[in-house]
Amino acid sequence: MRKAEACYDAKMKTSINYKKTAHIILGGAIGNLAIWYNFLLYGYLAFVISPLFFPTQNKCLSLMLTFTVFSLSFFARPFGGILFGWIGDHYGRQRALFFSLILMAIPTFFIGCLPTYHHIGIASPTLLCIFRTLQGLSAGGEDTGAAIYLAEHAPTKRRTLWVSTVPATAAIGILISSAAALWIVNHFTHTQLFSWGWRVGFWSGALLCLVSLSLRLKLPETPYFQKIQIEAGTNRFPVLFLIKDPQALRGCLLVFCLASAWGVLYQILFIWMPTYLMHAQQVSNTTALQINTFFMLCFTGLILVFGYIADYISRRLLLTLTCSTLLIFAYPLFILLASGSLWQIYFAMGVLTLLFSIFIPAAFVCMLEAFKTQARYTGLSLGFNLGLAIFGGTSPLILTGLIHLTHNMLSPALYFMLFVAVGLFSALLFHNQRGKRLSS
Repeated sequence: MRKAEACYDAKMKTSINYKKTAHIILGGAIGNLAIWYNFLLYGYLAFVISPLFFPTQNKCLSLMLTFTVFSLSFFARPFGGILFGWIGDHYGRQRALFFSLILMAIPTFFIGCLPTYHHIGIASPTLLCIFRTLQGLSAGGEDTGAAIYLAEHAPTKRRTLWVSTVPATAAIGILISSAAALWIVNHFTHTQLFSWGWRVGFWSGALLCLVSLSLRLKLPETPYFQKIQIEAGTNRFPVLFLIKDPQALRGCLLVFCLASAWGVLYQILFIWMPTYLMHAQQVSNTTALQINTFFMLCFTGLILVFGYIADYISRRLLLTLTCSTLLIFAYPLFILLASGSLWQIYFAMGVLTLLFSIFIPAAFVCMLEAFKTQARYTGLSLGFNLGLAIFGGTSPLILTGLIHLTHNMLSPALYFMLFVAVGLFSALLFHNQRGKRLSS
């Protein structure tokens, strides 16, 4: 009888642990899905938003103004990183993640309600800038915070796999965003699309944030944060700690370099690519979004596969091999992308997606391992978001301008290769922490 009871208790404990683990992973990562869906839907609907909010005789100029606002939201990310980094390092990771979702839900809903330039004139793009800035603040604390939250809960031997769920759910969010844009374009007539159809995507995004919030209400705080609360107390001014600690400052600079490469590659492959194919290669809107949706789906699964593999292989080695391969083959692959041939576009995107999915999980874990618990949230968020803001967020604008100025469809390849080289250089300087506990 006692053996039966012991067996039952063991099963119940295992069941509770599995439920707790699933809640931690889902609660930590789900917000990232909502954040990236809302943050990037704007980019996918740029061809609709540009004539509505930035009407000019020159379509290229309208598109560049639209992407300027897109870049502005990225410049807000470092300030969001500082804000939510302070909350996360002083008040707790769970609290920071909860408030980041609230800050995304509100402006997303109001973008969906915003009158166009035709109705209220210059106030329309001005308000759009404000709402996109608030979205940028929210995004600045979400993905890095979610990665830290999961890393500080994860078993040492499964850290990369757990953390890889963050870029994977971000990819799902981007995938849903791309699919939603595709559905909106195909479901509504031209008149409906430019009248009110585009708004549906933003209203759905606000609702998605509210659903995600319900999962984060009862998330437990991380053991690493609880430990410093008890032993040393939390850091009231984590930014000052970064400046004063040479190791933390070095980590922040390395994260900035690696995140710059991350941001540019991500923007080119999955955010700007549909616009490139539509406007530069004369691929239809539907086909361009179908290509993007398909490879985002592949990207999502591959991130988890290589997140698992990276727990058994040196992450620095994976980053070095990936960046070296991309540096060699980037230009030939962009020749295929510029060919106009559908099968060549699919082949080139397939190779680039495969290589980039190896890069992402290894890079994310290397970056968060560069900091101690006291300033991990602020250090990672600041360095990561500065890289994304200065180089990642400006990529669509710079690349569109490069093509306009040079009339060369292959000029984006050179920009791509430049930041692959930056990623390679920074990867060589990270310490290999595989199999070790996070620094306290």
